[in-house]
Amino acid sequence: MSSASLLERASRNIPSKLKPPLAVFLNLGLSTFLGYLASPWISSDLAAIDRPMKTLTDYSSLIAWRIVEVLGYWIGGWDATQAASLSALSLAPGLHYFHTYHPSHAPLVPTLAASTAIDVLSVYLPLRFLRPHSNKRESSADGTRVTAAILTSVIYQLVLQVAAKKFLTSWLLGSGWNLESVASVHTVTEALMLTRAMMMLPIGWAATEVIFSSDGEKVKKQDVEEDFKGLLGCIQRMWMTKLSPKTRKVVKRTLLVTAYQTAGATAGVAGTVKGGDLVGAAGLSGVWAVATAIVGIVLGWVGSA
Repeated sequence: MSSASLLERASRNIPSKLKPPLAVFLNLGLSTFLGYLASPWISSDLAAIDRPMKTLTDYSSLIAWRIVEVLGYWIGGWDATQAASLSALSLAPGLHYFHTYHPSHAPLVPTLAASTAIDVLSVYLPLRFLRPHSNKRESSADGTRVTAAILTSVIYQLVLQVAAKKFLTSWLLGSGWNLESVASVHTVTEALMLTRAMMMLPIGWAATEVIFSSDGEKVKKQDVEEDFKGLLGCIQRMWMTKLSPKTRKVVKRTLLVTAYQTAGATAGVAGTVKGGDLVGAAGLSGVWAVATAIVGIVLGWVGSA
């Protein structure tokens, strides 16, 4: 008997009502356990960046975000691969912030790679176990998909580099954030470009997984012969009649990614780093919202071509 069939049998034996809280419990347990295993290599770097967590409020806010995040994946019907991709996209603002403004304490290897792997695996593994049937969809790495992923990563790099130089750095400093260095904003070396490319390629792939890839879901044609009244009715009618089902799907998923990145910038960055606040988080999430909107437009165009 294969391991896959054993996994499916074990998952079927768990009552459906217990699966969402079990997914949250497994997520918190895995992230704690893996974080403990990786702490000898990453704890000193993270301690230099993160504010000390001393009160119950400090812990409860992070736990609350993690619960909302995992339940969002479950209620949204995402499979393990898509949920892990959304998790990576929500972590992206933090990865860029740490690597750009705290270079000595946030090397790509091992600190950023290990911390990201912990968060992504703690999302992927519970959903892979509790929702095994959803992971049977095809997710092929064809030429179009690879090209779209590379293009997406380039868009993110260009938008973030321009925004950091023109707006974001001064915004964060004005908000009182403790930035170790801004040298990489003004001086971009070949080594730095290579490192950022390695960091952004997985983010580009994750974006194509959520926004661009076809998961076999058949978009239902909704009846538009309804009585649309007022401004909202006019907007709804334009939404239903002017945009194709595939375009509507791209728009909704782009907005979803933006929402997760905004939450990640607020809870995962501003809520944990020294000097972080909501004003700085607004600037950080705004930059990512613009970049993701451009990515959504490009992926929608590629998908329709």
